[in-house]
Amino acid sequence: MEFQNIVRGEPVSLPEMLNAREHRVYFQQELLKKYGCTLISFTLNVAGPVKVFPLAVRTFEEGENLIRSYCKTMGIRLENCLEHRDKTGFEAFFPAACEPEKVKRCMVMLEENSTLGRLFDIDVIRTDGRKVSRQELGYAERKCMICSRPAFECSRSRRHSVSDLQTAAVGIMSDYFADRYAGRIAQTACRALLYEVHATPKPGLVDSDNNGSHADMDVFTFESSALSILPYFKAFTACGINNAEKPGREVMELIRPIGVEAEIEMRRATNNVNTHKGAIFSFGIFCAALGILYGRSMPYSREKLSALCAGIAGDVPEELNRENASEKEEGTAGEICWKKYHIGGIREEAAKGYPAVFNIALPAFCSRAARGFPLNDAGILTLVDLMAVTEDTNIIHRSSEKELRKIQEQMKQLSADHLEEKNYRKVLKELDRKFAEQKISPGGSADLLAITYFLYFIEEGISPNKI
Repeated sequence: MEFQNIVRGEPVSLPEMLNAREHRVYFQQELLKKYGCTLISFTLNVAGPVKVFPLAVRTFEEGENLIRSYCKTMGIRLENCLEHRDKTGFEAFFPAACEPEKVKRCMVMLEENSTLGRLFDIDVIRTDGRKVSRQELGYAERKCMICSRPAFECSRSRRHSVSDLQTAAVGIMSDYFADRYAGRIAQTACRALLYEVHATPKPGLVDSDNNGSHADMDVFTFESSALSILPYFKAFTACGINNAEKPGREVMELIRPIGVEAEIEMRRATNNVNTHKGAIFSFGIFCAALGILYGRSMPYSREKLSALCAGIAGDVPEELNRENASEKEEGTAGEICWKKYHIGGIREEAAKGYPAVFNIALPAFCSRAARGFPLNDAGILTLVDLMAVTEDTNIIHRSSEKELRKIQEQMKQLSADHLEEKNYRKVLKELDRKFAEQKISPGGSADLLAITYFLYFIEEGISPNKI
């Protein structure tokens, strides 16, 4: 990692650092007089002349939040939070209405349990100005972030260069926030799958009312499946982050094995029922694309995300040609539809950057949510929009290409007749009954609805730029 590209800021001279330390001690004494209680003093351990840069600021603010959270959990009341933000390094001070030994134990717990803890310099000061040490409470000395020897030994002997210390610190910070980002993207993907399966009523699909056209699965099967593949969504995202500068087709080759493992785990959780194979494909692409956005420090936009998805999946339709060139008798539903009808299904949708989602479903869903429709109802109405345009190979597999066209026209007519202004639940329940009788299931459209929920949650709740 080239920390020079990250550690950019105004350098600090030695006299400035010494003056900042004197001022910190003076301010600590003033706060002890004012509040008359234990004081937590927090700074970052950042080697080198540049103390303030964006990643360090983010780490400092995360440290403040962690101090508040740990204190709240341990029943320690913080009276206030006072900050000094200067080029010599940010400082925060928390007067704490609690005995100093308990506060120190809490802060040691934070330092030991948080990945960022080695970068935190947290002093706990008694009302007489004396610091509570780790040793007096029976804790081991802090370890060096590079070699795990006692930190004071490495510092005293200058065992590591400033460059090595900076690289280690930046690596800790970067890894922490990348891991958190990937984890939250994964949680959001799992949440979207759960919202999709519970959206009710959905024609021919498993929902909270019934199993639709599926005798071998129900909402519990889908819940088990979604939870089982959650770790793989994180792996997809991390793969995008770690390979952000590689071409999309190379990223696709890297996420394929993750997808294979995810499907194996899905089938293990569902007793070999295929609940989310199609979703694993699309969510793998979207999670990797969001990882690339993060890895390139690019601001989120629908246009950029769509283009990245297309870049990752761009060669997939060509694969269908290669796969079918072998003239094998067996194949997936998608391969068979490509051979018989030249319909690429979800693979072709992905290669185009998911236009059904970005151009139709997501705008419609967001509009309905903004107008007060419950997320359940926004979802089932958006499913109709998707069924009107999606080349759903699941429908063809269970019926025929002719039936797919008939259903598409029927859904277009429902939208044209302003379905959302009518008793749409009653209409969709009747469609559900008919689809179930004919064993028709628009599973491809359901996967795109799950992606729509996913992007809605991303945009409304945890913007990739802020995770």
